[in-house]
Amino acid sequence: MTGGERRRSTTQRPYWSERSWILSVAFLGGMVLLAGVLWLARSAGGPAADPVARTAVGQVAQCRPGPVVASGPAVPPDDVTWRTLDGGDRVPVSAAQGPSRTADGALSCFAQTPIGAVLAAHAVPTQLAGPNWRAVADRQVLPGPGRDVLVARLDAASGTVTSRGGGSYAGFAVVRYSVEAARVQLLVKTGAGGYVATLVDLRWDGGDWKVAPSRAGAVYASIGAVTGSAGYTLWRK
Repeated sequence: MTGGERRRSTTQRPYWSERSWILSVAFLGGMVLLAGVLWLARSAGGPAADPVARTAVGQVAQCRPGPVVASGPAVPPDDVTWRTLDGGDRVPVSAAQGPSRTADGALSCFAQTPIGAVLAAHAVPTQLAGPNWRAVADRQVLPGPGRDVLVARLDAASGTVTSRGGGSYAGFAVVRYSVEAARVQLLVKTGAGGYVATLVDLRWDGGDWKVAPSRAGAVYASIGAVTGSAGYTLWRK
């Protein structure tokens, strides 16, 4: 049961109970009080802001406005550097394309561009294996049932820092891209010298790219071993 369903189940009490008259009076009184609060808010400075709207505005305000690219190839920027995360994994970052913000260990604020989505696809899932996974999940994973499952699984393994077993990011391919959603394929070079590939889905939400997990809470869709790097854009290291 989701948080919203729990709230609904505890507030929507039967009106045919013996306390129905008392509840009705309390409800009406609450409505009158709410109307008074809203009237005062409008008098002070315009219409009262919706709580959800305030949250969305706050999320957008966290990231500075940047370039928006509707379509085109994902070209690695010249300023790409590599950041080492807890667990030893290294991810590509760019001052121009993101992440441009770090709060509580969560890398965020990626450009609304194809390469911005690519950088988010590298950084966000990798950070979920580290000690700051909760902040990353809260800020950089799309809300919904999939995130709930992901958080429950990570919470059960809390305190464990893992890595991809000696692999390193070698390249990427953008399967599809729009300003609202992207699917990125990541090429990983294994310790044995071979390659494996995974898929990451992202959505533009609250002014930033967020990973969209499956309903089972998976942030990667494994493709498995691939024969080589043909068809991928390789990172320069």
